[in-house]
Amino acid sequence: MKMVTENKMNYVVTSILRLEFGGRTKALIQRTKNLSEHFNLEFTLVTTNYNANYNKVYRHYYDKGYANEKIGFENVYDYFSGRDYKNGETVEYPIEIPGYTVKPNEKNHTYKYYKNGQYVRMRTYDQATGKLKFDDVMFPGTNHRKIRYEYNDFGICHRKIVYKPNTSNKLEEVFYDDQGKIYLSFSHTGEDENSIWHGDLLHNNKIIALKDEKDFFRYAFEHILQAGGVTFCDARILDQSLLTCNVETEKYFILHNSHNVTGEISKTYRYLIEHANKADKIIVLTQEQLNDLLDLGIDSARMTVIPHSMDTVETIDSASRKLEKKFVFIGRIVPQKQVHHIVHAFSKVAEKYPDYWLEIYGDGKEAEDVSQLIQELKAEEHVKMMGRTDNIRSVFQNAIASLISSHYEGFGLVIMESLHYGCPVISYNFKYGPKDLLTDGENGYIIEKDNIELLADTIIRMIENPITDVKLSDEYYLSSTIEKWGRLLGQQ
Repeated sequence: MKMVTENKMNYVVTSILRLEFGGRTKALIQRTKNLSEHFNLEFTLVTTNYNANYNKVYRHYYDKGYANEKIGFENVYDYFSGRDYKNGETVEYPIEIPGYTVKPNEKNHTYKYYKNGQYVRMRTYDQATGKLKFDDVMFPGTNHRKIRYEYNDFGICHRKIVYKPNTSNKLEEVFYDDQGKIYLSFSHTGEDENSIWHGDLLHNNKIIALKDEKDFFRYAFEHILQAGGVTFCDARILDQSLLTCNVETEKYFILHNSHNVTGEISKTYRYLIEHANKADKIIVLTQEQLNDLLDLGIDSARMTVIPHSMDTVETIDSASRKLEKKFVFIGRIVPQKQVHHIVHAFSKVAEKYPDYWLEIYGDGKEAEDVSQLIQELKAEEHVKMMGRTDNIRSVFQNAIASLISSHYEGFGLVIMESLHYGCPVISYNFKYGPKDLLTDGENGYIIEKDNIELLADTIIRMIENPITDVKLSDEYYLSSTIEKWGRLLGQQ
């Protein structure tokens, strides 16, 4: 293993960085910032999704303190387009277009355009800024797009998409730099919404033929990454591209989720596990997952356990917890979390203890379904949808316990956060996290997965015999994990 020194450039490759983010992004951002601060290391966060307005994300991260002066950003599309977000004037596009009759839908900021009485075009303007976002050419007489032109915040057309007739499936994507020149194109089969058949990239005055999206990412890594440091990979979609790129960088792969959800290795994890001998390190978050990977024959020397951690800025005093008659859930409201299990369980609890209630914090694609379930169970007085929160301390501070009903996780970040704030946890026995973090009767309970009746019974048990004086183990604080990272990176 090479020692990582402060004059080496290090990288984190991930699929996407959002303005608002969940567990995986939160973990990689905190890890990157901690390593840069503690060991005086420089990092570049490299993203592979397409976003022609990434400057807003970067500025937000600096403004919020998620990134410091030793952390930079790069996007693979911006790299090849030369986009630096330093444009001068912004181009404005009026709603009226000569030769067209326009019918507005000002509520949605969309405008339909007619020629000779036939609907042939639509423009969409950003609701917040009023700037043109999309200019769609329609198949005449239909509601299907033929071509979409996309514009960024500077009013520059950065992408054209050609669609298969009468579908939303792409046939071609053409990417433009800020001077309007084509630098990249993808040809699609049109069989589904995202399939890429091949691509052509103009780079260094040569046309580079790309077999598929993974090949594009590999080529990008070979030109963006520099030799000598460490590259962390936090997204399984990028494993193959990083492992096959010819750059002498130490390649570390962070596993944020379970590699085995259905009884066999997940498709997204298969490439890394089958080519684990090419990885310099595979870092998992729990001992349980490491043991499972050892059973698959991966060399133990290539693996290590470094969990997520809490810093110790906030002091926790269990005696200060003034319990209300409430339980809480915090997390994304998505199928993996099985929030409807908690709603069903608590509706049973409310029959025996009608003065207790549950607060659900978060959002996601199942939020509406969960709200509807609450109404169907007539549990509105006992189960409350609270939306997102940025103050988890206040949520955990007065709760009897937090509830977790996930089908799987990589670590169960919310378990650690709950214990940090002195709040015990009732959790299904999923892979991974509960077995590493929880001890029955001391800081919560681990119960049989998908057993809603048992979940209800355990909530009642917690009401009748609350667990108090809950502490998070010292190994889940930054002082411990930063020492492990230091040893791994040759900084100790």
